[in-house]
Amino acid sequence: MCFSAGASFAATGATAVAGAAAVNWAKKPSQMLLGAIPLFFAVHQFAEGVLWVALSNEEHAAWAQPAISTYLIVSKVVWPAWVPLSVLAVEEDPGRRRLLSALLILGAVLALAMAYGLNAYPVSANIAGPHVQYRQDSPLPFRWITDIAYAVAIVLPPLLSSIKLMRFVGLVLLASLIVSKLFFYHYFASVWCFFAALISVMLVVVVRTSQPRAATATAGVP
Repeated sequence: MCFSAGASFAATGATAVAGAAAVNWAKKPSQMLLGAIPLFFAVHQFAEGVLWVALSNEEHAAWAQPAISTYLIVSKVVWPAWVPLSVLAVEEDPGRRRLLSALLILGAVLALAMAYGLNAYPVSANIAGPHVQYRQDSPLPFRWITDIAYAVAIVLPPLLSSIKLMRFVGLVLLASLIVSKLFFYHYFASVWCFFAALISVMLVVVVRTSQPRAATATAGVP
């Protein structure tokens, strides 16, 4: 979260509860992939909460680098592959599955590139007003290419889903990306994750509302 340690830890609790509910309601492994997304955000927001504490208190400075690493591994390595995979797993339309499979390949390649970038180029973070600002000393072409591919791998999968509510999640995610880029450019990595964490709670509804249909479909089976 991008405002304070307390806000980050509050987001940790909210997304952990939402993720636990989604996983509990999931009846198939494919639904569990979606339900786990808020749980990952709980880890994500907890890491940034720890980072706030580390950057604000010299006695906890040793916590900073592990927190930065955890936060960026989840955001830059986990999400590009996990999002298209989780949407693909619940998709039944063959044409949409082919498109989502292509996005999964893109996301997997991007995850490897991001992992390389985190290992090859120094990363740091500092508190700038009410936000955490992350910096990576990578070449500009690398940042531009990975930023564009990242947006495609994260936003396009839910927009391609045949599930109406999933497409709405994609639209809200796209709107949050635009707002974050326009108004919080220098703090994008922190602010967009704040929006995305809130949006991820909607996936609980996606998982939950799929259960009545499943129950109906099996009700007449002897």
